[in-house]
Amino acid sequence: MNPATRFAAVAATLTAAHHVGDFLLQTDHQAACKPAASDRGDVVCSEAESWRCLAGHVASYHAAQVVGLLVANRALGLKLRPGRVLAGVAVSAVTHAVIDRRWPVRWWMDNTGSHDFRIKAGGGMHVDQTMHHACLWGSALIIAGGAR
Repeated sequence: MNPATRFAAVAATLTAAHHVGDFLLQTDHQAACKPAASDRGDVVCSEAESWRCLAGHVASYHAAQVVGLLVANRALGLKLRPGRVLAGVAVSAVTHAVIDRRWPVRWWMDNTGSHDFRIKAGGGMHVDQTMHHACLWGSALIIAGGAR
């Protein structure tokens, strides 16, 4: 299979799984409590609860990724290498967890001239999603980089 075709299939799969994991599988409680304490607003939850919420969200999100990749690999004959899939999903898990603590989004927006967009216009959600998609692109490169 052409590497560009494999990359396109993997990237599309990771994008679909991203939306499933971030919007269909994530609970309200996880969304409210997973950020670092400084980024939770008026939500009160312990630091331990915050880490549990983040871990639960990252686990279900990446379960969706793995299922999607297994189905796409089988249905499309992608011949993905298990080690590359593991590496790509691991990169996604680490980057997703860091971004979801929300301080990277806040830092980026406050230090690149977008503070008002973050505060007044809800731009944080857009930057959060952009960061996730950029990292998923990198994960897709890792996963699709070689076939069996």
